[in-house]
Amino acid sequence: MTGEILVLATRNPGKVRELRSLLGAWTLELRSLDDLGFDEVLEEPGPGYTENALAKAVAVCRATDLPALADDSGIEVDALRGWPGPLSARWMGDQATDEDRLVGLIAEVERRTPDDRRARYVCVAALARPGTDPVTAHGECFGSIVSPTRGTNGFGYDPGFLSLDLGITFAEAPEEDKARVSHRARALARLGESGVFEPPPFV
Repeated sequence: MTGEILVLATRNPGKVRELRSLLGAWTLELRSLDDLGFDEVLEEPGPGYTENALAKAVAVCRATDLPALADDSGIEVDALRGWPGPLSARWMGDQATDEDRLVGLIAEVERRTPDDRRARYVCVAALARPGTDPVTAHGECFGSIVSPTRGTNGFGYDPGFLSLDLGITFAEAPEEDKARVSHRARALARLGESGVFEPPPFV
């Protein structure tokens, strides 16, 4: 895909920033939905990450006739049997902020299982290209839920996710350190291994 336009099929500004950073070393022209004036609602039919990522990538590819990259990701807490998982961005409703969801998740952990805070981030990335079957890849990283939260970088649950790889929260980590170990970076690396991209610099 060297030199091609790639549409980032997400409306999450934090995710757009992170994808631009992770894909910046590739020779790709990255376009956001806003860049293209794409205003259709991207459905997430679920119930899993793969279905949601594929639905978004395929919808944008068909509408724009351009390669489109989408992902669906979430945080899974062991003691909550993997909850909230694919519902991570939606379980409190459309009006909730990242901070609302993080505070709510920590409250659930402390109420139910205060001594077991093991968690993981999961990502499925999907690439849809005109005339070609879509490709997916999975990535995950392990850590634990911490309170009080730490750091101001990142987005989503990052201030409450203590990375096992880094020993600090993702919100404390410099961008380049998170890019080495994050679930999203690992999913994109596996897309690179499949041959649809050149090998990424953070593998």
